[in-house]
Amino acid sequence: MLTYKSRPAPFPLRFTSYALTPRLLVPEYLTPGVNFEFRDAATPVIRSVRTDITGFVGLAERGPLSQAVQIDSWRQFQAQFGNFVAYSFLAYAAKGFFENGGRTCFIVRIAGATAAKASRTLKNSAGADILRISAANEGTWGNRIAITLTQARPGTLEFSLLITRDRFDQKSFSNLSIKPDDKRYFVRIINEGDERTAASQWIEVEDLIPPATPRTAVLLPDAEKSGLRDRIGFLNGGRDGIASLTTDDFLGNADPLVTEKKGLSAFERVDAIGIVCIPDIHIQPVITLNVPPLQEPPRDPCISAAPPPLTAPPRDSGTFEQPPTFSADEIFEVQRAMIEHCELQKDRVAILDAPVRPGSGEPLRLAEILAWRSRFESERGFGALYYPWIKVIDPLRIAGSPVRAIPPCGHVAGLFARSDFSIGVHKAPANAELLSAEDVTVEVSDEGQAILNPEGINCLRAFPGRGIRVYGARTLSSNPDWRYVNVRRLLLMIEEAVDEATQWAVFEPHDFNLRQTLVLSISGFLETIWRQGALAGATPKEAFFVKCDETTNPAEVVNQGKLIAEVGVAPTKPMEFIAFSVGRTLEEFEIVER
Repeated sequence: MLTYKSRPAPFPLRFTSYALTPRLLVPEYLTPGVNFEFRDAATPVIRSVRTDITGFVGLAERGPLSQAVQIDSWRQFQAQFGNFVAYSFLAYAAKGFFENGGRTCFIVRIAGATAAKASRTLKNSAGADILRISAANEGTWGNRIAITLTQARPGTLEFSLLITRDRFDQKSFSNLSIKPDDKRYFVRIINEGDERTAASQWIEVEDLIPPATPRTAVLLPDAEKSGLRDRIGFLNGGRDGIASLTTDDFLGNADPLVTEKKGLSAFERVDAIGIVCIPDIHIQPVITLNVPPLQEPPRDPCISAAPPPLTAPPRDSGTFEQPPTFSADEIFEVQRAMIEHCELQKDRVAILDAPVRPGSGEPLRLAEILAWRSRFESERGFGALYYPWIKVIDPLRIAGSPVRAIPPCGHVAGLFARSDFSIGVHKAPANAELLSAEDVTVEVSDEGQAILNPEGINCLRAFPGRGIRVYGARTLSSNPDWRYVNVRRLLLMIEEAVDEATQWAVFEPHDFNLRQTLVLSISGFLETIWRQGALAGATPKEAFFVKCDETTNPAEVVNQGKLIAEVGVAPTKPMEFIAFSVGRTLEEFEIVER
């Protein structure tokens, strides 16, 4: 186990390795003769770790609840979590993340306590429940799933199901049996699949026939008793659970003894995450969208012959839940928890979006954003605040507008990733264009940024001919050593890389060889990133030091089973201001950079 602490410039790191029992590898030879032992004499290599992977918590049309799901593209997000919805910023943020250079993120979908799966229980001719069909997860999207049930041959135990989602997406299951010992048993085929049939991604089925009941054809679903019109009908009862949202749904439970994690706390088990965003804490009620009635799904001639037109889905399938408006204190509670989460995990930073004015949705004025900033203090720079919001193309055209104002965190996180991949984590993610951003919600002038930048508020600005740019790279720390986002993230990368790469040292004999191996390994890693421009100094000696000897490991430390290595680095800092002095000397101009 390794623990470490960071201290101010030159940022020394303290690594402690606990070894309880020395491990002696003594080979056993039973045959006389000459034996050769091959040992790897190379120093263990430490490699940089990714810091670009982002975790998003928010609301989605569909998808599993309270699970951190890895997503590697916008198409994959759509397949798993659906498309844009008026009550959420999550889809806009995820799209902006990938369009700005992001490659991998984790999504945790949340919902309020009233969220429910759409379902339909089918009955036999005697009116007894025999099977239940439910949407794969909660939400009104399940109310748009239509099922077509067909008995393959009268008098047999076989039937087929055609599942139609949103009119055109279809999946059919044929030759299904109600007998559990049959290889085409409907529960197994639909829920799990087999070698020739993939499981359904849209529905789950449950067998409700009592175990002692003989499985006969009379148990097959009856259209009239099941409320189906000629064996066709919609699932119903699905709810998004938006109106019942609370801040607890966003945060989950940080108690380490609680096994069920949701919201932000679900990221505690995802070590790969380097950035955390929660755009939907800023969501506000919007104009209700009109949901058009569903049309008849296309027929599948292979399993059914010309079914009659579908009736309209249940009335509640078009119900649009309005999200709550979270107060300034509630938004602050969530954003403060984001920073605390990052401080506890010690391997990620939080991107915070400035809130908007309650009720109107208008951006905060200069004095208001300064007051908001004053509520935060992340001593070691685990959070960064961005202002104002951006406008993006809106496929929903809410209130007839072609654009929608959204929190910028997803686009900014994508820019972080783009900077990491193109140059490195040591590069300040600033003075770069935000792609897919049409405008900002408020113009920040040079005079305004002169007030905001010293306070650690990173401005998003529109420059003629240069697009929308992130024009700041500061954290929410008042400590000059942790002032810059890239310095904080660089140190996190170094700590994480060394932590992961030196786990082999635990339980090794504490001797000179072990200490020297660690020194060489860590020094080689730091020299590599120094050559990449991540550390200041003309020579490696000026850029870093690694000390692990008898002075850092006296007898009392060794007797406790510890190994301490002192590591110091001098990270490069961004050049925020470039000043030129222009003057005239006789008949020549003189330019001096300072």
